[in-house]
Amino acid sequence: MKRSRQLKPLSSEHHQALLVAFQLKMGLAGHADSAGAPKDLPGLLALAKRFEEQVFRPHTRAEEELLGRWLTQGDMRRLTTEHAEMTRLIGSAKGGRGPDVRSSLHAFAELLEQHVRWEERELFPYAEGHVDEATLASIGGELERRLVLARSEAKQAKQAR
Repeated sequence: MKRSRQLKPLSSEHHQALLVAFQLKMGLAGHADSAGAPKDLPGLLALAKRFEEQVFRPHTRAEEELLGRWLTQGDMRRLTTEHAEMTRLIGSAKGGRGPDVRSSLHAFAELLEQHVRWEERELFPYAEGHVDEATLASIGGELERRLVLARSEAKQAKQAR
């Protein structure tokens, strides 16, 4: 979908999110070709954890803090509710065993895909149509700053391990 330059950083991360959702679903289903995802449960859980740490947490915080005030009350409620549910599902997967991990990861992947598609098809077009250019430019600049910072912090954390 065509996206304003200012919201492209979020859309780029949505592309990553859809890939992770696909990899989790294919890996959990035991497909031989799962777009490079691990095929074992510990590997799939590690994939979800990396995604949560490096992309999901800073991404959801940015959406809520930077776009939140421009959304309808209903959209903001859905945004925060779905973000909270995905956080809960990841937490459940990290603390679970066997079937519980599989179930939580599957539910996370399904909701992640549904959520991203809603944001791209409905939420972002709404924001682009209801936020003035100067504000969108400000949001875009802050998104870039936050996402660069998040990548840098993730890289440093990885090197420290």
